Amino acid sequence: MALDVGRGSRSRREALWGYLMIAPMVIGLGVFFYLALGASLFVSLSEWDILTPLRWVGLENYRELLSDTSFRRAMWNTTYYTLLSVPLGLIVSLVLALALSTKVRFRNLYRLIFFLPVLTMPVAIGVVWSWIYNPDFGLLSQLLDPLGFPRIRWLTDPTTAMPALVLMAVWHGSGFGMIIFLAGLQNIPREYYEAAHIDGASGPQRFRFVTLPLLSPTVFFVAVTSLISAYQVFDIVYAITAGQASDTLRTVVYLIYEEGFVYLRMGEATAIAWVLFALILLITAVQLWLQRRWVHYE
Repeated sequence: MALDVGRGSRSRREALWGYLMIAPMVIGLGVFFYLALGASLFVSLSEWDILTPLRWVGLENYRELLSDTSFRRAMWNTTYYTLLSVPLGLIVSLVLALALSTKVRFRNLYRLIFFLPVLTMPVAIGVVWSWIYNPDFGLLSQLLDPLGFPRIRWLTDPTTAMPALVLMAVWHGSGFGMIIFLAGLQNIPREYYEAAHIDGASGPQRFRFVTLPLLSPTVFFVAVTSLISAYQVFDIVYAITAGQASDTLRTVVYLIYEEGFVYLRMGEATAIAWVLFALILLITAVQLWLQRRWVHYE
């Protein structure tokens, strides 16, 4: 009986220490995430410019978004950017991973080179690429001049502004996807390739019937995280435009920044943020539902 009491007391002490260890994280999540999330929902139902007292307006902010042309344009720009950047980024990342998973000389150096843009600050990247895209003396114009191409205003022309931003984003983020795909490729057992080779499968056939099915969980993970990141794009837009984004490059998060911190319309800004949150949640839920049809786990 005494032994059982001692064990119970020791278990309670261990549980107490466990709760004490996780308490800072739980308190931090509660105060800085869940409490802030609830406060932002309340602000989205109000009119507030930070300088004057908050005024409750209910769903008025959300109703105004339905007729707000700036919001619709920003949502279209963000969707257009996502539809271009996510598939292109997946393809580039996978090609880099496949190329650098072979026994090529200096492959670790190449991996470092392709991953370095991920570690570079977006402000620095924006400054460099704004010079590259400069229509008068930028590197891209200097390369295209001998070929007879006219000077293109890459970041102000509506037909080239978003593709130019996508090109910069893919260059900046492909290294992250490359690392994830490399890890996924290394987890594929060699026995499958040996069996396919014995059966006479060619290289493209091994890629289609062995690599892609077994790499599908990694593809799914990179696709979900890339899509969430693409819909929240802000830093590279702000950096490459020096905070003066045109209607062609204004994304949803950039619009949130303008509404909240430039025009001090915090209610409208948080309402846009909640709409974006709901959209990302819906798209992610659809992806999770569809993954049962094409993602194969061992």
